[in-house]
Amino acid sequence: MSKLGKKLFIIFLILVILSLLLVGIFINFSIGERFDNFINLQREENISELAEMIGENFNNNNFSRIRSLVENFSRTNRIPIWVEDSKGEFIYFPAQNNQMSNMMRRMGMNNESRMNHMNMMRQLPDDFPGQNKEKDIIVDGEKVLTLHWKEVSGENQLNSELYSYFKNNIYRAIIFSAFFVTILIIGLSFILSKKITSPLIKVKNAALAVAQGNYQQNIEGKGDDELAELIDAFNLMSRKLHKLEKIRKESTSDLAHELRTPLTTIKGYLEAIEDGKMEADQETIKEMQEESQRMTILIEKLNEFANAQNKIFNLTEEKVNLNTIIKKVIKQHHNFLNKKNIKLKLKLDANLYIKGDKDSLFQIFNNIIENAIKYNVVNGKIEVESSADQEKLTIAIRDSGVGISDKDLPYIFERFYRADKSRNSSNQGTGIGLAVVKELMDAHQGKIVVENEAGGTVFKLIFPAA
Repeated sequence: MSKLGKKLFIIFLILVILSLLLVGIFINFSIGERFDNFINLQREENISELAEMIGENFNNNNFSRIRSLVENFSRTNRIPIWVEDSKGEFIYFPAQNNQMSNMMRRMGMNNESRMNHMNMMRQLPDDFPGQNKEKDIIVDGEKVLTLHWKEVSGENQLNSELYSYFKNNIYRAIIFSAFFVTILIIGLSFILSKKITSPLIKVKNAALAVAQGNYQQNIEGKGDDELAELIDAFNLMSRKLHKLEKIRKESTSDLAHELRTPLTTIKGYLEAIEDGKMEADQETIKEMQEESQRMTILIEKLNEFANAQNKIFNLTEEKVNLNTIIKKVIKQHHNFLNKKNIKLKLKLDANLYIKGDKDSLFQIFNNIIENAIKYNVVNGKIEVESSADQEKLTIAIRDSGVGISDKDLPYIFERFYRADKSRNSSNQGTGIGLAVVKELMDAHQGKIVVENEAGGTVFKLIFPAA
């Protein structure tokens, strides 16, 4: 059994033992009261039956039959009975001496109480401890006799033989049940602990494998509880890590290629000039400048990404109108729009204020709009639309380009990831622009969502309301 399984097993066992102890304590404190209620209810039912028998055999001229019934009942049921006539005079008292003493002992009265009461003859119910109970006997609609007896009290029952017998049997039943339940819970706890920890052990082993670089991990999970959700989340993480590792390797290769290509070209030109095979004319110098510019752009993009990550910690916030920023970005790309004859449509509110870093916000919209132009078709369309509520402000940027495949959508914000390598190559893409946007949106506590629509793509930039 695993360490966690042992802990769960011990916890289950402790909880069961504590529960049994609490039940035992509750029963111990309540058993006396329950016993009293049971005995008194039984007494009352028996005396009601006696009252019916006396009523059936009542005769004013012959009390001996009634006396015989009361004496037999009192001896059989061990209940002292007093009989009161209709005039309020007691005409029958419980048997005296040893018989009365035995009855009082069975009621739980101590020796001193018994001796004190036995010193007097023909004692009334009020002379004895406990609550008085009475039952009227009705004959022909008139009360002819009243039976009196004493209710059993918890204080007097604590030392009685009947109570001790009852309590010992209850305790034996509790101990037997506790032993049986404990054995059962030990087995169930062992099985349950193993069932809970088994998938956790699989997750642990898979996590160790991921830590060692083996990202192709998949754990089979059953059910729909939190543990199954944890397994699903781990499997999703493992798949994404595997994909990101693949992206990282491909990106490293792509970055090396992007840097190597212009360097190789410049090196080739310089060697040719040095060997006298080529003249350092204006055309050659221009081509070397273009290759240098390619490297400069790539390095600048990398620098932009590093700066975007730092913005999370040193963002300069001020009240900014996004309307102004968007129009400024469009103005800078005016020539690019005209070159591809792209029609731009703005549906913006006049006041789109948020709290943010002006330069960072400019970079966000510049990268998105630049991509919307770069990857759009000739004679295409771009639409920028705003919407707002009390909690958020959304800017949607739609284009009529070729769109992004569904398999690429989850990864387009990863550094160096390029959904369409041939398209990016022809457009000098670096795979860094959207990663910069994602970092800057996170710095503004915002969110970016990308969706494919019929005839293009839409990027939704969601900012907290100012």
